[in-house]
Amino acid sequence: MDRKPLREYTHKADSFLSIDNGQYKQWVFRYTFLELEKDLSTKGDITSNSIFVESKIVTGQIMAKEDGIFAGRDEIQYFLIDSDPKFRPGIKGNFKVDFNVKDGGAFKKGDILIEITADVKDLLMVERVVLNLIMRMSAIATKTYQMRELLKNYDVLITPTRKTLWGLIDKRAVIVGGGGSHRINLSDAILVKDTHLDVIGRDFRLVLQRIADSKVDARFVEIEVESVEEVLDVCRAFGEFLGSKIRSIGVILMDNMSAIDTAKAMEEVKKAGLHENLLFEASGGINEKTALEYAKTGVDIISMGCLTSGIRGLDMSLKVVG
Repeated sequence: MDRKPLREYTHKADSFLSIDNGQYKQWVFRYTFLELEKDLSTKGDITSNSIFVESKIVTGQIMAKEDGIFAGRDEIQYFLIDSDPKFRPGIKGNFKVDFNVKDGGAFKKGDILIEITADVKDLLMVERVVLNLIMRMSAIATKTYQMRELLKNYDVLITPTRKTLWGLIDKRAVIVGGGGSHRINLSDAILVKDTHLDVIGRDFRLVLQRIADSKVDARFVEIEVESVEEVLDVCRAFGEFLGSKIRSIGVILMDNMSAIDTAKAMEEVKKAGLHENLLFEASGGINEKTALEYAKTGVDIISMGCLTSGIRGLDMSLKVVG
């Protein structure tokens, strides 16, 4: 079985995380227009409104102050150009935006990434919203790219976890950097975690029977396990239900298991002939220091909270050049 198309179907929803998708566009709206509205508050930009008494068209250049991978082009295009003007509180004129780098493109310190031409008051009004978005998205894309390069010799997909401060914006940035998305939201796929199992008990056949009885449509069904024995138990349970009772893709999430135990689980699964029709994911505190050891185990997916959690925005600045 070719495992790459299967895991990219389950854990890389790049078509969903597009500005053409209404749900994703809502997230972009939240972190652009709603952020601008909060920034303007009730009085607007009292600094620029006091200083600039006449209209003046200027160009602002956004410059990189460190190397990285760019992300946020579609989001800025939507915010400044393609959106309905009625969503732009306090903005009087139009914007002309020239991008000098594409999403996923590499840039160097000192590169001019974007040039924005507009009335000076409009430009300075949106400055911080624009910078916040592309600094964060580019930082996540850069981190993802670095992790992907670290693991490039292994057939594994890296994804974020649910630790996404900016929700789908963060997941989109991971995809731009060459990773996957994992579950989009609670209605997208079934993910049975330890919190569920603590209540219902660690009876995986009962869990799968409940899911089968619900007849819910899920992109994949994933169950979290904590030991080699549980990996084998869930594999056998999936064998009883997938295809006949549950029409979905089964995924085993090995959470907080050591790389040694993960490797042993993968070895035992293959030895028992339970490997072919399932996907296997490693997660739990994995970072750039440990990811290589997990990639060597043969898992299909490695999910890492460090791609989005506690990330520092890449350093960029805007300078008005005339």
